[in-house]
Amino acid sequence: MKKIKIMGAGLSGLSAAINLARVDYTVDVFEKRGDCGKRFHGDLEGLENWSSQIDILHEIKSMNIKINFDCSPFKTMYLSDGKELLKNTCKKPIFYVVKRGAVENSLDQGLKKQALDSGVNIHFNSKTKKEEMDIISVGSAENKPFAIAKGIRFETESDDIAVALLNKEASNRGYSYLLITNGYGSMCSVNLHMTGSTANRYFKKTYETITKLFNIDIKNEKNIGGVGCFLLKPRLIENGRIYTGEAAGLQDFLWGFGMRYAINSGFLAAKSIIDNKNYKKLIKQSLSDRLKTSVANRFLVDWDADRYYNYLLEWAKKNDSWRELLHNGYNPSLFTRTVYPFAKLVLSLKFREYL
Repeated sequence: MKKIKIMGAGLSGLSAAINLARVDYTVDVFEKRGDCGKRFHGDLEGLENWSSQIDILHEIKSMNIKINFDCSPFKTMYLSDGKELLKNTCKKPIFYVVKRGAVENSLDQGLKKQALDSGVNIHFNSKTKKEEMDIISVGSAENKPFAIAKGIRFETESDDIAVALLNKEASNRGYSYLLITNGYGSMCSVNLHMTGSTANRYFKKTYETITKLFNIDIKNEKNIGGVGCFLLKPRLIENGRIYTGEAAGLQDFLWGFGMRYAINSGFLAAKSIIDNKNYKKLIKQSLSDRLKTSVANRFLVDWDADRYYNYLLEWAKKNDSWRELLHNGYNPSLFTRTVYPFAKLVLSLKFREYL
């Protein structure tokens, strides 16, 4: 079969399309919105660089994706509970800041250009049926939203900065963040299992807390936001169709970082077709341990967020490299392997309507 149909022109769908087209598959991608990245609004997001010791940019290049989008490395970041402020600088980037949306130099537009250059046919404003598709990559459309982000993007003359805020009044079992790079910034509160109106209240507290900690120049602000979906048991293949990225439930369950999983799963979906490999086995080998660890960590946060946040702050004080601290926390240990089965059961019962 040399013709492939993909539903969704997000990161995972385009990653699959690029890899299939480069070996002469005819690839048609069907996107219900009018452009790639329309789900976002020019937000800044962190492309995490800690879950693997392999630098994410090297990993992306190894998956035949070019870095043709703005991508700012951050080795220094701040961490706060709203009162105490910690700072750490690592030898390697903790993450890379990218722009999301149908805007110039965004990650979404970069992958769109690569797909088109590879000969992929992208059909925008297209309504299709799943039954006609080979790969489903429609992000949050497949599942019920479990996380909601509310915030602003803005222009600024403030210096580049990255801040993570762990404060139960500023986010519900999640976190808040400030990212500024090259005169452009985003500030958001990320919350779990709640409504949009309540999330607005949490963002108000986020704004008050961060602007007290830092003197930020904010101009031309605009509202941004979005939702995130998770599955405790990933949906990888259903009725003969391959699921990738967020549609498959391949999302970090702790803090919600999913771009790395999305691009990786799209690449593995293409690999499974090109090399006639078992997609489920490829995902298990590449991502399964980290996904299980994130479930165990999410259970601990949900059980006692204050204690977990205090634990992180104390460890951050003692650790010379937060990148290494995050790496260890995102990869399996004897403790997380032991906790995982119980965590999965408890979370599946507590949040059955979402997960």
